[in-house]
Amino acid sequence: MTEKHPVEKLADAVGGKIDAGGILPDGSGWATMSMPLPKGHWLTKDGYDEPPMPFRIGSLDPPKMNMTREMWAAAIRKAGKYAIRASTMNGKEVDFDPDAMLQNLVVGMLGYWTTDGMSGSPLGG
Repeated sequence: MTEKHPVEKLADAVGGKIDAGGILPDGSGWATMSMPLPKGHWLTKDGYDEPPMPFRIGSLDPPKMNMTREMWAAAIRKAGKYAIRASTMNGKEVDFDPDAMLQNLVVGMLGYWTTDGMSGSPLGG
């Protein structure tokens, strides 16, 4: 019996499935693997169905930061769409990381963690 490749051993250890793999021209290799979410992950926990609403705005509330509820909703939808696209390779991947999606939502809402929020500026620069 042939010894399993280290990547196959890793997939077995975490209950994952190797989706693709190959050898690069320089002799190194690559692989993509899907893994189940860990037990107790926030996505599958019971009792987390109430929205936190940290920026709650009622329909009759005055504008906050010069933005109406409709403007906030449109901005959040746009950032949410970015997060979904960025986390699913523009809808090509149905197996995505929910934690990465949340990080992409933060980037979509606030910009990158750089001095000016743009992707080209280095931290501290």
